[in-house]
Amino acid sequence: MQIKLLKLSLIISILGIFLLLILTNLIKPQQVNNYQQLSQLKLNQLATTTGKVISVYSTNDFNIIKLNNNLTLTFNQKNLQLKQNQTITATGIISSYQSSLQIQANKIKINL
Repeated sequence: MQIKLLKLSLIISILGIFLLLILTNLIKPQQVNNYQQLSQLKLNQLATTTGKVISVYSTNDFNIIKLNNNLTLTFNQKNLQLKQNQTITATGIISSYQSSLQIQANKIKINL
């Protein structure tokens, strides 16, 4: 009886993991083109944006990136090689800092 229960719980666990993998691939980030669109979305929602880099401010822990579409990104990677006027696409979670919305990027792609 215990072996059957163990097998059943193992099968259910594996099916649950596969279901989560499938769902994460189906959820696409919301495209954001400006601050007004960002303000209509919820905190912690996945979002993506494309824009030209206006400025990059680097600290020891993270980078603050301002884009030409009035959006601010934070990115937790040292030695970020971004330059002014580069076009990038960033994907991340919407967060709030000092009553202002920003995208906490987990992925940045430099567009050529």
